[in-house]
Amino acid sequence: MNSIRESVFYPEVLKEINMHYGNFYFFDGFIVSEVFKNVVFGWEEAKPIVNAATSFYNTDGSKLVYISNRINKYSVKPVDWFHFANYSFKLMGYGVVNYTDPGLINSKLESLFVKSKFKSFTSLMDALQWAAALKNSVNS
Repeated sequence: MNSIRESVFYPEVLKEINMHYGNFYFFDGFIVSEVFKNVVFGWEEAKPIVNAATSFYNTDGSKLVYISNRINKYSVKPVDWFHFANYSFKLMGYGVVNYTDPGLINSKLESLFVKSKFKSFTSLMDALQWAAALKNSVNS
């Protein structure tokens, strides 16, 4: 369970946003989030990141993949995913990296609320490879 900051991928970060509830790393075509322990992550926390992504990538999200690197235990408000549709921000893909069995079960529930391509992982490397493959398939 390593943070992006302590990984070999950190030099590829194009932009880093540090909020009081987590860190967000913008790569070429995808974003990796690392929400802090005991946070309840919902639309109010996501909206500033969505705005930053819209501005930075100049996109409605349709060519972006979002990866949640769940190195900390926190809660997600899955019903808040409906706000993304109302906000016209549609992700190409949404990946969740879980390091525990309960986390894997929670992400299955969360997938019911996500309208984009969803995939769960137990390895950050696998998630990043998936994001790169999705990005490349759109650019081909």
